[in-house]
Amino acid sequence: MNDADVGGQSQPDEATADPSFRHLLEKLSSDHAFDFREYKPTSLARRIRVRMQHVRVDTFDDYVTYIDRNPGEHVALFNTILINVTAFFRDLEAWQVLGEEIIPRLVDEAADSRSLRLWSVGCSSGEEAFSAAILLAEHLGDRAADFNVKIYATDVDEDALNTARHALYRSDDLKDVPTSFLEKYFSREGEAYRFRRDFRRWCIFGRHNVAQDPPLSHIDLLICRNALIYFTRDLQDRILARFHYAVIERGFLFLGRSESLLARSRWFAPHNVKWRIFQRTTTPAATVAMAMLRGAGEPANVALAGGRQLDLSPAVSRLQRVVETLPSAIVVIDVMDTVLVWNAAAEGLFDISGEHAIGRKFRDLDISYRVESLRARIEEVKSAHIPSRIEHATFTRRSGETVHAELTIVPMVEGNRVTAVGVYGSDTTESARLKDQTTRLAEQHSTAIEELQSTNEELETTNEELQSTNEELETTNEELQSTNEELETTVEELQAANAELGILNTQLERRSVDLKDLDEYQQSVLSSLQHAIVVLDRAGLVTTWNQTAERLWGLPAEHVVRRLFWTLPVGDIAQKLREALGRMLDTASGEAETLHDIPFRLPTGETRHLTVLVTPLKSPSGKVTGVVGIASPR
Repeated sequence: MNDADVGGQSQPDEATADPSFRHLLEKLSSDHAFDFREYKPTSLARRIRVRMQHVRVDTFDDYVTYIDRNPGEHVALFNTILINVTAFFRDLEAWQVLGEEIIPRLVDEAADSRSLRLWSVGCSSGEEAFSAAILLAEHLGDRAADFNVKIYATDVDEDALNTARHALYRSDDLKDVPTSFLEKYFSREGEAYRFRRDFRRWCIFGRHNVAQDPPLSHIDLLICRNALIYFTRDLQDRILARFHYAVIERGFLFLGRSESLLARSRWFAPHNVKWRIFQRTTTPAATVAMAMLRGAGEPANVALAGGRQLDLSPAVSRLQRVVETLPSAIVVIDVMDTVLVWNAAAEGLFDISGEHAIGRKFRDLDISYRVESLRARIEEVKSAHIPSRIEHATFTRRSGETVHAELTIVPMVEGNRVTAVGVYGSDTTESARLKDQTTRLAEQHSTAIEELQSTNEELETTNEELQSTNEELETTNEELQSTNEELETTVEELQAANAELGILNTQLERRSVDLKDLDEYQQSVLSSLQHAIVVLDRAGLVTTWNQTAERLWGLPAEHVVRRLFWTLPVGDIAQKLREALGRMLDTASGEAETLHDIPFRLPTGETRHLTVLVTPLKSPSGKVTGVVGIASPR
């Protein structure tokens, strides 16, 4: 599918507005657990029609019935829709940028953890996952064994994943792999090449639907090339949000050249626009569900320290009471950096009383510098008019207790200008502690699983090596047997074709004899008549000219047949017969005519007179197709 720009929406066609088309998509989702409803409808309908033409079905309703009657049809349809277009080092210059700029940075940042996690989304048959493995191996060099490298490669096509797991490719598949890489990272097996087993262990292949399944996490580099172009804008936005969740802070996203949506995305900032390499940005927060505390015409200091208010409207008073009772810390700071609101939860979280905070400059409060980058984020929100969030804020209370908090800063906009900034936060200390414990347990569990998988793979490798010699012998025997079977099949096919040709030749010979006998019979009948027989078609061309006609006019049949009768030197009979033909064609007359005393000159020079009986030549349906002239001299 080569559709419009990923940022745009395909124009709908008749199929996408057809209820039967939507019914087909609903059926695929409910009966076969694959939801195509948020794929671009125009290109999706085109791929489905390709399959419908293959099975000779005209309408979507008929195709639904066809799927019900043919249990394996949905698999063939999925294979038609899911186009696997991939290659090693596809867009080589992009991979060079990745290898020279991104991979070294990832390795440097992982110097302490010695852990690298990559995710190849829509990996198809594995070429791009192995390309990334090659670049990592090249950069790590002798340090490769010291790093825990995991390349998660996912797709929805099980056949493609099986191909990837075997890591065996034809020469044509490796045409874009530099010769040095080919010799270093592949071993030849007959006419194919297999990726090195030690680096193959880095890659974990599994089925994953990026549009439906939860994303992976803690990913340093996410590769998703030319997959988003098949989805609608809404689904693209949701997938990008999942990618943002999956990639670590300041991690990277590598897309294909056809995908330009991220040029306008708030989730990722461009690193290399030409080759669609992006870096994860700080997570933007949702807009706070609270308006400015003051209404139109009210003074800026409508809300002061807890409980103290100035002539507030009932609505504002109620909102103030709600703010005071919220479990989350709420702080409102005007554009002049004056604290307007500081609720009870804020007093507990930041260890500063409301009376001490409200009315003072925020920069004069020690919390403004105890929370790293908080003041900078507030100024950024004021200038950019977009929310911001500090997911893992850490600061120390006066008691020495370390507090973990999640802070969200949002602009409060009136008209087209920011009139204040709202900061709301929640204490996540206990959650952080539980998260750390959960993370440690998850890492221990993951490590145990990975070690078990590694042990299993090593056992499988050992088994494969023990079976290798036997398999090679079996392969040789199977190849010889296959060659013999192919030769036998070829001989049988040739014999069958020869037999069919013999039958056809016999039939043709029989028909030729029949036609010859029929022609000889017709000629003998015509030759036996004592009258000259002339048959003309609707155009006046001679189709029959018997021997009596040859003797009468001195013209042999080979010089007459297929010529216009009235161009022959036969005297007045030509014009008379032409007129009779015209009358019978005009009137579709079925009556014969007799033409009397038509003079003509014999080859000897003697003048004679003819009597000609002209009868219409009719088809089985009664249509006049010519005339038959029976001439006798008088």
